[in-house]
Amino acid sequence: MNLAIRQYFDAIETCLIESPVIVSYRILSQEVTPVDGKLRIKAETSNGGQAEFFVYVAESAGDIHTLKYSFHWQDAQGQLIRRWDNAPHFPDLLNTPHHVHEADGTVSELAHIPEFSLVIEEMERTTPL
Repeated sequence: MNLAIRQYFDAIETCLIESPVIVSYRILSQEVTPVDGKLRIKAETSNGGQAEFFVYVAESAGDIHTLKYSFHWQDAQGQLIRRWDNAPHFPDLLNTPHHVHEADGTVSELAHIPEFSLVIEEMERTTPL
């Protein structure tokens, strides 16, 4: 097990526990090895929506590097609100593969990998409690 990755995953869980917009969550899978880790979570939001979070990270010299991620957020009717991910299916974006899918079907580039806490903050700003 890798202590830095364990602490990173613990910080993600703390964000979920402390967020007023997350009413419940389940860790679907979690794996921490000496060099990398994967975490998959499903959450329910205060307005009946859902979110699914996946992150695959590696540790090098004490730093955590996000290799793959998908943060999917939908409303109570199952309609996409926003999804941040780095699947390589939009090669023409400037900062490929990092992008965000919007509710209206548009896809925009991301300047950098979104931090989990900032995704939760975005959800808190726009979700009624």
